[in-house]
Amino acid sequence: MATSTIMTANILKKLVLGVAVGAVSLVSMKANPANAASFNFSFVWNYNQQEYGTGSVEGFDNDSDGLLTKNELTSFNTSLPLEGAYLNLNDLFGFGSFDLNTGVWNADAPGWGQPNLAWFSWNGGGNSVNPLWATMTTNDYVPTPPTPPATVPEPASTFGLLALGAMGAGSMLKRKQQQKATVKA
Repeated sequence: MATSTIMTANILKKLVLGVAVGAVSLVSMKANPANAASFNFSFVWNYNQQEYGTGSVEGFDNDSDGLLTKNELTSFNTSLPLEGAYLNLNDLFGFGSFDLNTGVWNADAPGWGQPNLAWFSWNGGGNSVNPLWATMTTNDYVPTPPTPPATVPEPASTFGLLALGAMGAGSMLKRKQQQKATVKA
């Protein structure tokens, strides 16, 4: 009797472990890792086509919305020789958003006190690079198509598999008990 109790406990431990591993697998399948982005950019004045500045950006799309925003940047550096400005992440006032799926830097950062104007701004928003007078080019960013979400099994099929596992464990336990009863008799 003590042996069958130990066997029952071992089978139940394996069943619980299997359920736990299955649950962890389902949760990890649903998780979506953040996308890293890194690119260089340049821009020219629209009226005379003179290069106005260059720079680089690095960051992670932590909220997986397909947009890189100021709070997701890890590095921002730019050189604006005509203004004598060399900016980094600490100087940045507004960044707007960079669409990781299309490679378009959206003109939605505050610039010159106006919302939805600049690609990026500094000096408390008093200075900005915006599409009214500059053309922006991202030199080496290749958009990646969005990753399709992982398929997660329906709860009914998951519970069905768990039920089959439990029936199999119960059947195995019953067979072991019958074998022991036969050996004793």
